[in-house]
Amino acid sequence: MDIPSPESGAPPVRWDPYDLAIFADPYATYRRLREEAPLYYDQRYDFYAVSRYEDVQRVLGDRETFSSRRGDILEMIKRDVPIPDALFIFQDAPRHAVYRTPITRVFTPRRVAAIEGEIRSLCARALDPLVEGGEFDFVQDLGLEMPLRVIGMVLGIPDQDLKAVQKRIIANMRTEPGKPATAHDLGGEIYRDYIEWRVANPSDDLMTELLNLEITEPGGARRRLRHDEILVMVNMLAAAGNETTNYLIGWIGKVLAEHPEQRRQIAADPALIPQAIEEVLRFEPPSPIIARHVTRDAVFEHGTIPAGGVVVCLVASANRDERQFINAERFDIHRERCPHLSFGYGFHACLGNALARVEGRIALEEILKRFPDWDVDMTAARLDSSPVNRGWATLPARAVRAG
Repeated sequence: MDIPSPESGAPPVRWDPYDLAIFADPYATYRRLREEAPLYYDQRYDFYAVSRYEDVQRVLGDRETFSSRRGDILEMIKRDVPIPDALFIFQDAPRHAVYRTPITRVFTPRRVAAIEGEIRSLCARALDPLVEGGEFDFVQDLGLEMPLRVIGMVLGIPDQDLKAVQKRIIANMRTEPGKPATAHDLGGEIYRDYIEWRVANPSDDLMTELLNLEITEPGGARRRLRHDEILVMVNMLAAAGNETTNYLIGWIGKVLAEHPEQRRQIAADPALIPQAIEEVLRFEPPSPIIARHVTRDAVFEHGTIPAGGVVVCLVASANRDERQFINAERFDIHRERCPHLSFGYGFHACLGNALARVEGRIALEEILKRFPDWDVDMTAARLDSSPVNRGWATLPARAVRAG
């Protein structure tokens, strides 16, 4: 429902997930939603939305009432797209843990720290040729290169095939601007040849680990993963490892260009970089919305979501909720630490958050070594259109030379 605005003469607040003007800059709308319609209902598309931190955290943390079994994308839930069992990010207990628990060890901080040298080398390879010219694109030159090659290395996808894989991922994740998503490739058939090769040629990569992995079914029986299950998991991890970290790098470039004094503080004191990454994630989350299917009536302070409904969690709004963050609309690398929701919350918190944080930190370290000051050309920058993510397709920049 559109809620009348308390501002005299102002139209009712409206959040439309397919409105390109709102997508380009949603924060004024989010602010009004938090104040005027914290439980918002959209009659046209038949979904609810929560925008306050406390409500978003509640939805993401209550897996009994707010189910992931039909996906976390609004259109996927509405169309009741069939979900493969091994796509564990779209599963509830106990099926979710059957697949997720055994592979959590691959993405621990210790395992991620072991590949920091390779991540740094990939950044250097992408950035070094651009130093002399002083011009670079945060997305095209780095965001689409380093995360792709890191997840390719982790999974075991041959380097020469990575660009073709990325092209397929982008085609699957992008939507026509202003239109709902209509296709979802969940099966991962394009990885079949790699899996078959690894059967006869095991290596030190995640595909080999998955081939040898045993899972424990809810009844206690143990078995190896089937190849179709491995394909689904590889497909999921390849997409997640490309998309969101790419967007994070773009937001690092844009947000720090808009806050040059804080950027200079970071350049002077690299110890500030981890907290700067956290603040970029809070301020401009690459995955700003998460949807859930509602299994039973859910009562909120401002109304009830009925069983069978769909609720959209506006994570980007929750991250700027003044009830949770002091001066929430202000970017501040010195902010007192308060947990953002950019990697989700609870049972379905992002499995790869340690890897994403390390990639973001190293990317910023290596950028600052070569380009301590930069301006971005927003006239040539272009936002991507995606059903769940928000970030830049291009973000060209020019180094600002000292003196």
